Amino acid sequence: MSPAETKRSPAPPLRRSRNLTPAADSTQPKTETTLAAAIARRPPAMPRVTVRPAAAPATGAQQVFKQCLDSPPASSEGVKRGATQQTPPAPARPDAATVYQIWVNGKVVMELPSSEEAAPIAQRLTAVLGSPGFSVDQLRLVLVEGEPGVALGDVKSNAKSGDRSNEPNERLAASGGDRLLFRVDRALANRLNRTADLVAIDWLNNLRVALGEAPLSLMEAQADLYSLTQTSRNLGGITSWYGPGFHNRLTANGERFNQYALTAAHPKLPFNTYLRVTNVRSGESVIVRINDRGPYVGQRSLDLSRQAARCIGSEKPGVVRYEAVILEPQTTVQ
Repeated sequence: MSPAETKRSPAPPLRRSRNLTPAADSTQPKTETTLAAAIARRPPAMPRVTVRPAAAPATGAQQVFKQCLDSPPASSEGVKRGATQQTPPAPARPDAATVYQIWVNGKVVMELPSSEEAAPIAQRLTAVLGSPGFSVDQLRLVLVEGEPGVALGDVKSNAKSGDRSNEPNERLAASGGDRLLFRVDRALANRLNRTADLVAIDWLNNLRVALGEAPLSLMEAQADLYSLTQTSRNLGGITSWYGPGFHNRLTANGERFNQYALTAAHPKLPFNTYLRVTNVRSGESVIVRINDRGPYVGQRSLDLSRQAARCIGSEKPGVVRYEAVILEPQTTVQ
């Protein structure tokens, strides 16, 4: 503040009214001052949500973890597990004519097989994104009856176990009321040729990017979805990966093995144990769930799914040294 300014008497406070605009400099045109005041008073624009049939494969959606989560080419070979390798075809994206895209602020955030499934999600997004006080940080990954989805805060399921309505509106509204934006059941994930958890994570991150926020890292999203916290239990050794020749076969815990899911086999760890696995050489990490037994080759102590191997950069070398930390879920939604 200059000496001249310190001698001035403080100006009386301005009374705010609907017809009063801030005083303008005499050199500034009155029309410009009025326009600037009007812009300052204008509320922020509501996010625009639209549904469009896809004329071509989307270039904006599902790019957050593209290098890690895209389906591997059908021609690549896995690390042999003592069985004949038979490479199944990689999952194919649904025909463009059957895909309906949900756009937010000019960006593709979701792709669904039908307009009947896309419309209710778009309606919920419109209502939530335009509500007073909405914040992107309120969007959370949740599990409802074991199915991943996105809601405003945490949602606990009130629906009966086994209730799987075929109607999109009923399926979306089955639990959580208006707080649940969407859930990805197995049937929908199968039609999208992806795993349900990765669909939900991708859609949330696409939505965050469309709203001007940074996406969650894959491990952040997994930890949030399954409410995982780190324990003091560690392990390490040599890990390989498996996929072709085992895809869709029964695992040791009775599930169908999906080489595109983030799972792993271990000789002794309890089923459904979560591990944060890190490639010692590259430093890349991924969270996997134990659902199978093995490997039984040499000194290997862990066998990753093909997709998990891609996430830590071990798909091409096949066998790498790893370090892992056991994670524990804090809550379970029945």
